[in-house]
Amino acid sequence: AEGADKTRVKPGTEMFFGENRGDPIRFSRTVIDAGADLVIGHGPHVLRGMEFYKGRLIAYSLGNFAGGGKSLNSSGRLGWGGVLKVSLTADGTFAGGTFTSTVMNGVGRPSVDRQNRGLGLVRDLNRSDFPDTGAKLDGTGKITAPAGG
Repeated sequence: AEGADKTRVKPGTEMFFGENRGDPIRFSRTVIDAGADLVIGHGPHVLRGMEFYKGRLIAYSLGNFAGGGKSLNSSGRLGWGGVLKVSLTADGTFAGGTFTSTVMNGVGRPSVDRQNRGLGLVRDLNRSDFPDTGAKLDGTGKITAPAGG
């Protein structure tokens, strides 16, 4: 799926203009089962939630960071993005991370979003889409695994 209204991650196949875009949850968990230590999704042009699966972080989309001029719509949520910084141990276990909100200006250049709109959105999406497995983000963007995650 793609667009300003596609922030939610739901089980099942996503379609966009008749094109099968796959099942992001199933795909992400399958690559972790196959040995991936971190999954960073891309494609919907909006921020999406983050969850932990088997102790590994999945970030379903970091939104739009830069637009190269006016090639991307940067209005509203389409202009929000984030920088994800993650540390892993030698065996690939999550050791910590941060999320920093960004916003694109009208010509597609990113800057830190002092209003933290992206952080607020991702926190809300984590709670709604992944109530048990969602990444916990504090007010500064520090990421921790949920209890038992």
